[in-house]
This record gives sequence, C-alpha cells and structure tokens, in this order.
Amino acid sequence: MIADGANDAAAPSLNDVSQSEVARDTILRATYRLLEDMGYAAVTTDDIAAEARVSKATIYRLWRSKQEIVVDAARMHFGRVDAPELGSFTAEIHWILEHRAEDYRQPGTLRLVGSLVGAATSDPQLQAVFVDWVEQLSRAVRRVIQRGIARGDVQPDVDIFALETMIAGIVARAVIAQQSFSRATVDNVVALISRAAAPSETD
Repeated sequence: MIADGANDAAAPSLNDVSQSEVARDTILRATYRLLEDMGYAAVTTDDIAAEARVSKATIYRLWRSKQEIVVDAARMHFGRVDAPELGSFTAEIHWILEHRAEDYRQPGTLRLVGSLVGAATSDPQLQAVFVDWVEQLSRAVRRVIQRGIARGDVQPDVDIFALETMIAGIVARAVIAQQSFSRATVDNVVALISRAAAPSETD
C-alpha cells in the first residue's frame, strides 16, 4: 500500500515545471541564433549549451540529440501560416505569401533554411520537418481556396493541387535562390494567381 503523500512527493512542483519551460524556451532561441550565424552543420551541442548558458545535462534532459533541438527550434520560429478570414481569396493568399516572405527577409533565415534542406537529404528527422512544413503550407492554401469557392470568388472546379503547387514553388524558389521576394513581387504573384483562380464570366 502506498502511503498518503507519496505520489505528491514524486510529482514535479509547479516551480520545477515553470523552470523547465523557461530553460526550453531559452535553449530553442539560442539554438536558432546559432543556426542563423553558423549553419546547421557547424553548430554543436556544446555551442548551444554555451549560448544558452545552461549545462549539457539540462539539454539532454529535454532532448535526446542535436537534431531534435533543431527540429523544435525551426518549428518554434516558423510557426503556422493559417490565414484569417479576410473576406476574399486574394487577400488571404496575399496574407500567406507575405507572412512567409517576411520570415525569409530576416537576416540569416534563408541561409539557415538552405542548410537544413541540405542536411535533410540524409537525416530522417530533419526530412520529417520539411515534409510537415510543406504540408502545413499546403493545408493553409487549401483552406483559403475552399473558402474562396464557398464565397464564389474562386472557380468551383479549380485544380486545388495545381494552385497549391504554384504557391509552394514560389516559396521554394526563395530558398533555392537564397533571396526572398519583395512586397511588389508578392503583389504581382498574388494578382496572377487570383486571375487564374477567378470564376469565368459564364460561371
């Protein structure tokens, strides 16, 4: 029989949980700074511990490997690109592209993404991040298209996969060329996509 209070003694306190969350956030932010400055291949767990001012033991209590830290740091930084309901297909697609472009305009971000893409070719964990990243963008675009069809500002029989691919291709080009697109380019691309997706006058 377990004595009263034994389970409570074994459970972490709220203060312990809070400190763990602070440490996790600090380590992820430090990791991302290092990745921007040095690239994926050059960063070591020792570098992360020094930058975050924590022990390696603290890091390994939270993650099993450098790859896992990098995966979480990338996910924390890039986040989601779900467009809010803005009343039109054009406005919502513009929101998605401009938010991703703004991420890429930050110093070091494109170099970091490029280094992660290269590493992902031989690292299943990193590869999974990019599969999820691409699919997340596709889901966001798909929802915007479906809302546009429901509103009537997108063709009801539009090729959703083709539109997703066009937009994903624009984002991928920035990574390959290591140059984000300007706000003017976003405006022009969105205008072209909107015209291609718009219902014909006979619909």
